[in-house]
Amino acid sequence: MNIEKIEEALSENLGEGYRIVRDNGELSSTIEWVDWVQQSDNEEDIRVEVHFEDDTDEIFEKGIMLRQIWHEDV
Repeated sequence: MNIEKIEEALSENLGEGYRIVRDNGELSSTIEWVDWVQQSDNEEDIRVEVHFEDDTDEIFEKGIMLRQIWHEDV
């Protein structure tokens, strides 16, 4: 993995075609799409739902700093 290509991104700015770099160095599957989900009537209760190529999903709080890398730079 080309560690110089790792980018920091807020959860709501994760990009399609990227992979999340976990704190332990493991990589997620490639991100297929990202969607914002409102969890309640409270307009500030928004989560970021990330769908991956391997048909898994993860939900992150909005505003969380994550690391991502373009799938071809792995």
